[in-house]
Amino acid sequence: MTIGTVNTAEFFLTTTISATFILTIGFSAFTLATAGLLLGGLLAAPLGAIVAKRVASRPLMALVGVLLTATSLFTIVRELG
Repeated sequence: MTIGTVNTAEFFLTTTISATFILTIGFSAFTLATAGLLLGGLLAAPLGAIVAKRVASRPLMALVGVLLTATSLFTIVRELG
């Protein structure tokens, strides 16, 4: 019950924030990069749900940790080098 309530609240919050963003800045903020991020998110969300449903939580959390650490290290090395 809690997860559904939180997801519903997040949906309305995100909708309100998105509407405010569009009304304040306008559609000029939507570039090709923004469209790519939106499309990627739309395609990745169902895939992520399927993976989260089928993979055990402990290995999945380890994979996420490794991925975040690797991307952070890549960013640090790129900025320092």
